[in-house]
Amino acid sequence: MGRVLAIIMAMLALCTAPAALGVVGGTPADPGTGDHVVALIDPTQPTARAGQFCTGTLLDPQWVVTAGHCTAGLRPEQLVVAVGQPVLSLVADGNRHAVDAIAQYPLYDLRRWGHDIALVHLAQPVPASISPATERYQRGPRASYAANGWVSGWGATAEAPSGSDQLLTGQISVSTPAQCFALGAPWGTICGTMPFSTEASACWGDSGGPLEHEGVLIGLVSFGPEGCDNTTPTAYTHVGTYSTWIDWVRAGGDARVSLPEVTSITARQIPRTRATQLTMRWCQSGGIGHRIVTRFRAAHSGEDWHYARATSRTMRSRCGAWSVTHRHPHPRGQVLTVFADVRDATTGMRYSSTYPVRVRIR
Repeated sequence: MGRVLAIIMAMLALCTAPAALGVVGGTPADPGTGDHVVALIDPTQPTARAGQFCTGTLLDPQWVVTAGHCTAGLRPEQLVVAVGQPVLSLVADGNRHAVDAIAQYPLYDLRRWGHDIALVHLAQPVPASISPATERYQRGPRASYAANGWVSGWGATAEAPSGSDQLLTGQISVSTPAQCFALGAPWGTICGTMPFSTEASACWGDSGGPLEHEGVLIGLVSFGPEGCDNTTPTAYTHVGTYSTWIDWVRAGGDARVSLPEVTSITARQIPRTRATQLTMRWCQSGGIGHRIVTRFRAAHSGEDWHYARATSRTMRSRCGAWSVTHRHPHPRGQVLTVFADVRDATTGMRYSSTYPVRVRIR
């Protein structure tokens, strides 16, 4: 527990710092291959290099995805996005794009960690010569995971502690959400860069930058060790977890509607029987009146998976609960492994647990 707490505190130190997380140990990105990597700039600063504070990914000609802590509290006029120029000192007026809307994930909170994602809408489409990462982002929280990926950004390096002028990229190893969760990271997070390794590492100014595998966006730089020194892994927002929210907002949906997130799963033995009652509780911001579909998948060690019948209901309040009887006999004290799936049939948004919840029967 002490080791996990130390990792959490190291990560939080970076997350709450005044500047955002260059790729330490990275190399310059190949010209023409990083059009979809963009710089977030403070327009009050005299130059793009002085004003760059975060990184993002161009998903289509007008939408950029980045970390939630990069845009929290900002109004659109307080942000400019530089597109199509990997060298900040060469950013010209034609590379600067005004912003007319910021879609902050509704459950993001600067005082907590997790849900670190936001979408930025450009006032005008980028030129046709720019190649966005259109549709090249991971779909679904249970999508397959790569053992490695490439992280990009203009953040601090040992040679340029105030940030790199050139877009840098570096290869890192990547863990699954379950491995990252075991270290104390929040739901919807994957971890990269092995502790005390010589791998590249994200640093101040890289926040919101892409983690990609074979050209597919799988993560966004979120937080990591304060010294960018690989003493702990760096955490990345898992794009697959939030892909249905991204799709919903890009299609014109209300950004204030969140994924229907499972908050707890409990199990109890029904009196005078050996059947088990499983209860799932979930909450969703902005989902009142939406149709919610829920399903369990549960098993004890050595058993086949048992699927609980899917059920649907209309959300009457911000949070809901659903119980089902798991009829296979289990005594009190036994531990069940449970996966949960909740889908908002109105929006298409989905929560699917990316790691099993282990529930002790009481």
